[in-house]
Amino acid sequence: MKKLLCLSLLLALTVSMAVPALANSAEPPGLIILSNDLPQGAVLTLEAPGGEMAEVWQVRRNDIAWESQYRLWFRMDFEDWHNAVLRVTVGEHTFTCPLPKGTVNRYKTVLTLNYAEQTLTLGQNPWRQPILTAIRILLTLLCESLVFLAFGFRQKRTWIVFLILNLLTQGWLNYVINSYAFTGGYWMLVLYGVEFVIFAAEALIVGLLVKEHKPIRRVLCALTANAVSLAMGMVLISNLPI
Repeated sequence: MKKLLCLSLLLALTVSMAVPALANSAEPPGLIILSNDLPQGAVLTLEAPGGEMAEVWQVRRNDIAWESQYRLWFRMDFEDWHNAVLRVTVGEHTFTCPLPKGTVNRYKTVLTLNYAEQTLTLGQNPWRQPILTAIRILLTLLCESLVFLAFGFRQKRTWIVFLILNLLTQGWLNYVINSYAFTGGYWMLVLYGVEFVIFAAEALIVGLLVKEHKPIRRVLCALTANAVSLAMGMVLISNLPI
C-alpha cells in the first residue's frame, strides 16, 4: 500500500511539473543547389515576385571538397514560386536564372548551377553519382584488402570471395547512400542499419566460403575489415560530396 501511495504521489508530481514543449517536425521543402565552378565569395539569393511584398531569401553555402552545395528551406504558403529567380552575385558581377520548370513540385529539389554558362538546371550531372560511388568502392576495397593481407590471406579462392562479396555489399550500401543523399541527417540511422547487416553477412559468408585459416580467424578478419572501412567511410562522408 505504501509503495502504491508513493508511486501515485510521484506520478502526480511529475504531471504537475510538466511544461509545454515543441516537438521536432519534418523539414520544410527546400532546394539543394550544386556547383563546381562558383567562385569564393559568391552570394546566392532566391527572389520571388510580389510587388511591394517581394520575398528574398539568401541561400546558405557549404563547401565539400571540390563541390559547393547551397541549401534553402522555403515557405509552403508562398503562392508564386513559379516566377522566382535565383540571383548570383560575385563582386560587382551579377546575373539571374529562372527556376527550372518542376522545381517547386518536389519536396527536396536538386539543382545544378553552372557559373561559367550562367545556367540553372534541374537535377545533377549524370556522371556525379557514378564517380562518387566508384571512389567510395575503390577506397573501401583498398582498405579492406590491406586488412585481409595483414591477417595472412593469400589464396586465390579467398580473394575471389572477397571481391564478389564486397562488390555486392558495397553496391547495396552505395545505392542506399545515393538514395538518401539529400534527405537530411536522419538518413544516417538507415546507414547504420545497413552497415549492421553488412557486418553480419560478410562475417558469415567469409567464415563459410573461405577455406584459408581457421574459422575464428576468418570471422575476426571480416569484422575487423568492416570496422576499419566503416571508420574510413565516416571520414569520406564528412569530406566528400554524397
